[in-house]
Amino acid sequence: MPRLVRRQPLSERLANFFNPWDFLLWISEEIESSDWAQLEKDWAQPLGFGLNFVFLIARANVATGTSRADYDIFGDDRSRLSVLSWAATFVVHALTWFSLANAFYTFWRKRRYRLFEASIDRTPATPSAQRVKVSSNPMSTSPISYIRNILAGETAESRRHPDPKRDVWEIAVWDPFPLSLRLFCSFSPGHVLVYWLFLPTLPTDPRPSVTIFTTIILALLLTVQMSFLSSSFSQQSK
Repeated sequence: MPRLVRRQPLSERLANFFNPWDFLLWISEEIESSDWAQLEKDWAQPLGFGLNFVFLIARANVATGTSRADYDIFGDDRSRLSVLSWAATFVVHALTWFSLANAFYTFWRKRRYRLFEASIDRTPATPSAQRVKVSSNPMSTSPISYIRNILAGETAESRRHPDPKRDVWEIAVWDPFPLSLRLFCSFSPGHVLVYWLFLPTLPTDPRPSVTIFTTIILALLLTVQMSFLSSSFSQQSK
């Protein structure tokens, strides 16, 4: 008699297929297993240059109130202006949020280490050190766990006397992705702020080309400065 295998109900199969946590777990595994060093070498510079170029063009084409008034006075094609301005505004806001999110993720990501050889009675000098159970799973660096730890606060378990057999010190070390760090150096919120301050040029500006040139020079100086700082820090850590 052939062996009978119980199949999952259709509702369970559909629920597993559309489970968002499985998709997030797959993304997390892909991120951890990717060769970020090679991606950083191949894509960091062209991607950073492309983001700056697209943001510069989009910000320069955002219609100001004065430019809209000029179109209304002279009776030009206002529909074409509105579509172009809407597309440029959408790109500007999308890239602004991308720059902020990348900056937050660059400084927020940490790798945790447990000091099994360190004495549990002696607190490590780093402020990120905390006492955890040996049998507990390493703390994940997800936003949900971060919020949960803030809401939990100090508990009676954390205030008890440390046990060398059950407790161990855990420290968090800054561990950004190489690609995220390089993108932060080339397209940081500082770059975005420079573009927002100087662009688009006003019709009353006597030398708009000088304004655009100054904007590009400031962005380049910011990129070079942050790239040197990042490379110097990497050499020191090695």
